Amino acid sequence: MRAAIGQIIRSHGRRFIVEAEGQTYGCSTRGKRVDFACGDRVEILIQNKEQAVIEESLPRSSLLYRQDEWKTKVIAANVSRILFVIAAVPSPSEELLNRCLIAAEAADIDPVILINKADLPETAALVEKLQPYSKLGYKMITLSAKQDMTPLLPLLDGETCVFVGQSGMGKSTLTNALLPEANARIGDISEALDSGRHTTTHATLYHLHKLSAGTT
Repeated sequence: MRAAIGQIIRSHGRRFIVEAEGQTYGCSTRGKRVDFACGDRVEILIQNKEQAVIEESLPRSSLLYRQDEWKTKVIAANVSRILFVIAAVPSPSEELLNRCLIAAEAADIDPVILINKADLPETAALVEKLQPYSKLGYKMITLSAKQDMTPLLPLLDGETCVFVGQSGMGKSTLTNALLPEANARIGDISEALDSGRHTTTHATLYHLHKLSAGTT
């Protein structure tokens, strides 16, 4: 057994995938500790070619988490930019947008409002509605993940980014457009409920090696 420093690139409850020294390891934790997050830099003790144990996490530059009256769930660590994905269909939640912007400011993470589905006729009205955010100084871009990702690429350059937003806004479609090999599941939009079906069940960190925008 030997020690190494790595980064958590995927989290599944109490199991983690850690990238270290060009290899990936399935990792457990000491005791019942589960407060590690995707993006954490960690000290691991390598058991064999496939398995390791997380000993401790290194200091974080930032932490995103979701909290309700019962519990707190960590989402991602060491993020430098939040891309809040919003679209005209299904009906967007401005309340959620405001909460995410507040969370970004509190964590000292740069926020960007990404208006997806630019090809929809309803998008123009949404862009107009969100103009006050632009006047307040928030970065805002409009694109269609299914047509042209070019406007997004400069915002990924040298950053560790996370897509956030309600279901059905196109986060998985954006991920697949950037990284087809990621094969993120895409949820169908339920017209009856006017909302997307939640499909994301774990956090994953992807490296963008081949894009001019650099690595996230």
